[in-house]
Amino acid sequence: MPLSHTEEPDWRQIFPQVTLQLSDFASIYAGITPSPGQIDFMNAIVSKAPEHRQVVAKVHRKAGKTISVAIAFARLFKHDPTLKIFHLSGSYLQASRLYDYFKPLVTNRELFPDALIGEPTRYWTKFKKGGCLEVLTASAKSIRGGDADILSIDEAVLVPMNLINAAWPLIRASKFPKRIVTSTASAEINLEWFIRLWQNASKLSFDRHEWPESECHWINKEESELAKLMLDSQTYQIEYEGAIAERRGTVWDNNLINAALVDPRKAEEYPLPAADPLTEKWTALDWGFIGQAVLLFCEKQAETVYVRDCRIWSKESYTSIKQEIKEDFGDYPIYPDSEAVADNEDLKRMGIRVVPVIFSKEKDFLISRVRWRLEQGLLKIPNPDITDLAQGIDGRKYFTLVQQMKAYHYNEKTGKPEKVNDHACDALICAMKHVEQTSGRGLPVTVTSKSDDLFG
Repeated sequence: MPLSHTEEPDWRQIFPQVTLQLSDFASIYAGITPSPGQIDFMNAIVSKAPEHRQVVAKVHRKAGKTISVAIAFARLFKHDPTLKIFHLSGSYLQASRLYDYFKPLVTNRELFPDALIGEPTRYWTKFKKGGCLEVLTASAKSIRGGDADILSIDEAVLVPMNLINAAWPLIRASKFPKRIVTSTASAEINLEWFIRLWQNASKLSFDRHEWPESECHWINKEESELAKLMLDSQTYQIEYEGAIAERRGTVWDNNLINAALVDPRKAEEYPLPAADPLTEKWTALDWGFIGQAVLLFCEKQAETVYVRDCRIWSKESYTSIKQEIKEDFGDYPIYPDSEAVADNEDLKRMGIRVVPVIFSKEKDFLISRVRWRLEQGLLKIPNPDITDLAQGIDGRKYFTLVQQMKAYHYNEKTGKPEKVNDHACDALICAMKHVEQTSGRGLPVTVTSKSDDLFG
């Protein structure tokens, strides 16, 4: 069982020269009032008890996991400056945060009088008695080699599996080896590995830690409420509540899809397209490779995206498809899936602005933005049941799009969308890139490339 913050050990007995409890240590030297969950987590990091030999924390953004790790590291070095700690961080920014929290502690003369060799850097802190903290990011190449007493992996979902595999054995020769894994369960490159570790923590001998937003007195509750307007429900639960996304069943709620279907005869539901260039218009394309190729023509009026056309080809040659795209939509940017490199280059040579969508990096993010638009009522599709050819309305062309959206579902084993009859869905996902950029909005950028599994 994890140590409770109400049952904090007597540090005067464990470390005779240290008299402060960890909560007081954090308050006096780091200037924070840690939450009960943070105290439990820090206690587990510094503990030598067998049940705390491996520790995993799954918490929401800004829950204070990185500063907790930094404080616990300083406390450990205060007791034993011969320790070697290897910290693998998911990004340069995350590694910088650890350094920013850790440096004021180890350069505090009251805590560490004449203890360091030189000034600590973002990548190395060296102690005269032989200990060190080495920090590397997920892009670092020099993971192998050396040894450590503690291996820490921060924002584990961002760290490729090959780097985790390389770092995992570094503590094998330590007398008191310890592993610490922390992350928010964001849909990134290594989400599957982190979730398996979390869900099988007992079997894998990991001590689990999490704490709710309600404990985090430093979080602006008003900002959290405003975030609900910008994020889809799953992303909010992950990033703001520390939850794990439920990747089962349909990808998008069928009731929300039904609510997005509009009567194109009613201007209040489906306004006429605005004249160019008064609004944004663009196309999105899934090449399909086998079977259907699907193009969507979209327009954004105010904050609402209207699907204006849906074309599906199943027997036409790619040459004729490209020519049709050039003739009918050549004045608008197109967002195709990136895998058909040669075909996308052909579109460029035809004078069309081509912005490829890299599914391995962007698909999960763009799926979440389709979900957000459905939840907010900001995506409108003509109802397939409404056809009035006299008025130029043919709802039948949207039938396949709507049916594939409703059938789009997660694979129960992989947690990824099933690759079955998904070409129209992929075209819609591509369409989101025009209005939902994956940077500059404070939203998570997802990477979903395949990786090996340490626990597979």
